[in-house]
Amino acid sequence: MPETPNLIHPVSIGPLRLAGNLALAPMHKRTHLAMRLLSRRAGAALAHTEMAAPEDLLGAAGPRKGSNILCSCDEDRPLGVQLLPRDPGPLAEAVAMLAERKACDLVDLNFACPTKRVTRGGRGAAFLTDPDAAVRLVETVRRSGPMPVTIKMRMGFSDDSADERARALRLAREAAAAGADAVTLHARTAVQQYHGQADWPTIRRWAEVLPVPVFGSGDLRSPEAIVRMLAETGAAGASLARGATGAPWIFRQTIDLAATGSYRPVTSQERARAFWEHYEGLVLQYGERIGLRLMRQVSLMYTRGIRGAPEARVAIQRAASADDLRAIVRKYFND
Repeated sequence: MPETPNLIHPVSIGPLRLAGNLALAPMHKRTHLAMRLLSRRAGAALAHTEMAAPEDLLGAAGPRKGSNILCSCDEDRPLGVQLLPRDPGPLAEAVAMLAERKACDLVDLNFACPTKRVTRGGRGAAFLTDPDAAVRLVETVRRSGPMPVTIKMRMGFSDDSADERARALRLAREAAAAGADAVTLHARTAVQQYHGQADWPTIRRWAEVLPVPVFGSGDLRSPEAIVRMLAETGAAGASLARGATGAPWIFRQTIDLAATGSYRPVTSQERARAFWEHYEGLVLQYGERIGLRLMRQVSLMYTRGIRGAPEARVAIQRAASADDLRAIVRKYFND
C-alpha cells in the first residue's frame, strides 16, 4: 500500500484539539478504563466510556453502573462520556454533574444503538425517527455544560430509502446548527444492526456537506480497512469499535501503515502483555469477581489469530481465578 501520511492528523472538536484522528468508540461492557488505556498507549487520540443512561450516573445503580463507569485517571484524557438519553431533564442534570466534577472532556449523545431493548425505550436509534427531539437533546447539553457535544448516528432506521437517508442527514445538519461539534456515522441502518457491508460512500457524502468533523465507523477491523475508509471518504477521523476489541495494537498499526505503507504484526509478547494488563485493570476497577467475569467476555477477542484458538476460548470461559488465566496465557499466547 502506498504511503498516505496525511490521513492521520490532528483534528479539532469544538475547542478540544486532538493530537490525532483515531478514536476508540464507546462500547457497552467493553470500553472500561483498562481498554481505554491500552488503546491510548497504542495511539488512540480519544477514547469514550461505555454508554450510560443519564439516570444511571445520577443514582446509586450498583457496581457496574453509576460512578464506576466514570472511573478514570490523568492518562485517560481526553475522555468522552457517552450518554443514552431519553428526556431532557435527567440529561441536563447528568451533564451539569459531569461539568462540575470535570469528569470528561466531551459528551457524546447516542442516537445509534439499534438494540430493541434500547429503541423500545425511546432511546438510541429511536431518535432517528424523531429528529426534532434529538436536536432538543443537543440543545440541552449545550445549555447544561461547557464541554463539546458530539453525536453518534446511523444513516437511517428501518430501511435504505431516500427518505430515511434524508431524515438522518437532516438530523445531523440541525444538530450541528444547534451546537453539535462533531458527528460519528456508523454507515448502516439501525435495522441492519451489524450485518451487511457498511456504506462508506454515505460517510463521504456527510463529510462533504456537514460543517463539523465527521468520524467514520463501520467495518474498520484492520489497519488496511481504516486507511482505505479515510482515503475514500475524506472523513475527519475514524471511530474504532469491534476492530479494537482484544486488539489495541490496531491503532499503532494504522498509524504506521498510513505513514510508511507497512506495519509490524502483533507479537505473542505484545498480545500476552495486553491481555494481562486488561485483566488487571478490570480487577482494579470492579474487583476480582466482576473483573474476572468481564474479562471472560472481552478476552475471547484476544484469541483471534493464535494457534489453538478454539481450545483457548473454552479454557477462558472455564477460568475461575487469576492463576487459571496465567496458565492460559503461558499455554496459548506464547509462540
